[in-house]
Amino acid sequence: MRPHPVLDVLASRRAEGSCPSDRTDGHHVALAVEGGGSRATYSSGMVLALEELGLATCFDAVYGASAGALAGSWLVGAQAAVCCAGWYRPGLMERVTNPGRGLRGKPVVDVEYLVHTVGEKVIPVDWQAVLDAEVPLHPVATDVETGEAVDLADTIVDKASLQLALRASAAVPLLAGLPVEIDGRRYVDAAVAEPIPFRTALAQGATHVLVLRTRRADQTAVDATRLEKALVSRLGEVNVPGLVHVMGNRLENRRADDSRLAHATASPTDEAPHLFEVRPPSGADTINPLETDPDVLRRGIETGQDALRIALELDDDGRDAQDAELSSA
Repeated sequence: MRPHPVLDVLASRRAEGSCPSDRTDGHHVALAVEGGGSRATYSSGMVLALEELGLATCFDAVYGASAGALAGSWLVGAQAAVCCAGWYRPGLMERVTNPGRGLRGKPVVDVEYLVHTVGEKVIPVDWQAVLDAEVPLHPVATDVETGEAVDLADTIVDKASLQLALRASAAVPLLAGLPVEIDGRRYVDAAVAEPIPFRTALAQGATHVLVLRTRRADQTAVDATRLEKALVSRLGEVNVPGLVHVMGNRLENRRADDSRLAHATASPTDEAPHLFEVRPPSGADTINPLETDPDVLRRGIETGQDALRIALELDDDGRDAQDAELSSA
C-alpha cells in the first residue's frame, strides 16, 4: 500500500533537507492548524511534534485559525517547545480565561493580554523570528461585514501588525470583547467562518495540506449554541451582517469539512489537491474551550504530540517507513 501523498511529500522533503527557497518538486505544501480555545492544546502538541521531528521547514505556508494561528506562529518562529509550555504554566490560563470577568462586562477570554503581556513578558515570543521566517504565516479571521474567512498575511509588515492579526484571528465574538479593526475592516475569530483553515490554503494554490485538528476522531461537528445565536441575532444585521449569515450555515459547513477531510485522508486520489488530517484519538479528554486546569492542558499537549507521531509514523532519528521506501526505490 503506497503512502498518502501528503505524508509522502513530507518524508521526501525531510530526507532531502532543502531550504524552502531551493525546492524543485513543484508542490505547494501547506499546514492548516485548527483552533478552539483550550482545545487547541491538541493541535499545539501536534505543532510541537512537527518541530521536534524537523518538519517545520517542509511546508511552504502555515495557515492558522484562532489559537491555531498562535501555534502556527510558534512553529514558523522555531519556538514551539517554549511557547507550548505556557498552556500548562500554573496560573497563566486562569488569567487569560476567566468567566467571572463576563459578569463585569469584561472579556472572558483576554486575547490582548495573551498576545501582548504573555507574549512580551511572561513567555517572550521572538516576534522578529516569525516575521523573518522562510515559511510564511497566514492567520485567518472572519470579516464581520461579509462573514467570509480572510487571510490576514498581507496586513503583516511588523511586530505590531503581526500581533494585531493574531488577536483578530482569536477574537471570539462576545467572549473576547469587540472585533479587532485592521485597515478599516472589523474581524473576529476565524472559527466563525473557517475553523479548519484548509479551504483558504487550497484557494491559494496548495497542492498538499496537512490538517491538524482539535476535535477527536469520535466527535462530530456541533452547531452554534442557542446563546451564541441569540447574541449574534441581538447585535443584528446592522452591526454584524456577515456573522448573522454565517452562523446560520455553521453546522452544515462544519459537517461538510469533516466529511471532506475524512474521505481525503482515508481514500487519497492520484490528483491534487491532497488532504491529510490528524485528530486526537477516540477516548482522549473532552477539553472545554475555556479549560484552565494545567493538568488537563498538559495532557492535551502530550496527546497531540503522540497523535502526530503515530499518524506520520515518524521518529526522532529522521527515519521512517516512507524514507526507507524512498531510499530503496
